[in-house]
Amino acid sequence: MKRMLTAALVGAFVSGFVPVSSANACDGNCPKGKVHEAPAPRAATPRREAPSQGPADAKVTVEVWSDFECPFCAKGSATLKQLREKYGDKIRIVFRQMPLPFHEHAKLAAVASMAAAEQGRFWEYHDALFQQPRELDRASLVKLAKKLKLDVERFERALESGAYDNYLEAEQVEARQRGVSGTPTFFINDTALVGARPVEQFTEVIDAALAR
Repeated sequence: MKRMLTAALVGAFVSGFVPVSSANACDGNCPKGKVHEAPAPRAATPRREAPSQGPADAKVTVEVWSDFECPFCAKGSATLKQLREKYGDKIRIVFRQMPLPFHEHAKLAAVASMAAAEQGRFWEYHDALFQQPRELDRASLVKLAKKLKLDVERFERALESGAYDNYLEAEQVEARQRGVSGTPTFFINDTALVGARPVEQFTEVIDAALAR
């Protein structure tokens, strides 16, 4: 994975989707869930380096912008699990990092998830983080790495080295450019869903896309 990434590498954007907004998203008043008045987010080709599940050529891509300290993102992660179980390799799921600045441990948790990704264990670590939203300090993150039997020395080096600073900065740049202002924000191909929506809204959009 290339670690030295600048804003110049942020991908090309695709416009013309149907946005669905929701109060169930984290913003500056999280966890109340009030969504910023901001331009509607714009769909884009998911970042190649981002953690993903499912085939790259899947007909439907579900991209999520998320924060491990956001309570609505935890609900969104449960929805993703349901979608994985329902659709399997018919869809591709891509995780984008959007640690919000007012969440004390969100950035370090994001780095920890990428450190787990280095060892091929992103999704296990991702699921575990959302199960312990009040335990995201450094000691808890390392404890979780031990529990999942990661190479802890390698994991801790990733936490301390700043290796993912550029990665996360590029994520923030792209989020701003695309108008993503709250978490979780989902893109199903060129359709945006903002907030922790009922799973039925996702399946409706996915089924329609698969039927095309």
